[in-house]
Amino acid sequence: EAQKLTFIIPIFEDSSLSQYYIHAISDRWLSAETVVPMPLSDVVMPTNYTPNTELLDLQPMPVSSLSNKGFESLYPFTHFNPVQTQAFHAMYHSDVNALIGAPTGSGKTIIAELAMLKLFRDSPKLKVVYIGPLKALVRERMKDWKKKFVDKLGKSLIELTGDYTPDVLSLQKADIVTTTPEKWDGISRNWKNRKYVKEVGLMVIDEIHLLGEERGPILEVIVSRMRYISSQTDTPIRIIGLSTALANAEDLSDWLGTDPNMVSTITCLQFLTLQPGPLQL
Repeated sequence: EAQKLTFIIPIFEDSSLSQYYIHAISDRWLSAETVVPMPLSDVVMPTNYTPNTELLDLQPMPVSSLSNKGFESLYPFTHFNPVQTQAFHAMYHSDVNALIGAPTGSGKTIIAELAMLKLFRDSPKLKVVYIGPLKALVRERMKDWKKKFVDKLGKSLIELTGDYTPDVLSLQKADIVTTTPEKWDGISRNWKNRKYVKEVGLMVIDEIHLLGEERGPILEVIVSRMRYISSQTDTPIRIIGLSTALANAEDLSDWLGTDPNMVSTITCLQFLTLQPGPLQL
């Protein structure tokens, strides 16, 4: 009876090799062996790219660079950290989609806030949607952003989770909606009859590395649907993904619709270590 064998074979980049020979020998039966040639001409090797973004030696960006007294009052510090400094121009002075991959505690949330401030400055009638994987994370953002955006900027902030379902009027008036993937998936399905869904100008997806987990398909549907809504309504929807460092960051950034010419330095920041003093990757 024929036996099916599955091999995992490492392939090294060597232009002098044209094929591999797979030699299978049984350790139980005599003369039970076979040799199978495997030509490499049809093998497509993955694209080589540096997974980590080079952290440039930049002068720390002062908070005064926001050029808005109200925005500057949101932050108790005087300068942004190196990661925030490198992402500042892309977040605050452009409309590119972005994937920010950096360790916990490196200030990714403030990077997303820069994109939010740009939307408040340039398109105040559009909404921000923040999607967190857990209700606890959504509550944390509600507590933090209430002190910043509600108390200091006068923005309207609402929570849309399994525990809180605001009425339609509140959703229409809201400037910032914090929600979970499941709730926004259900809300956005009937987007043609919900004006507030078509008024979204920025979507921030936190912990987007969970795309490979149980809730991954829901995030995939949300991103694909929002990009489709943008194409149908002619209202550009900016997508910012926040994540820890990823092995396939470039693939994920391409899927989010980042600019391929800006991936390595701006729209796909992939930092591994953050230390006080001189920073090295």
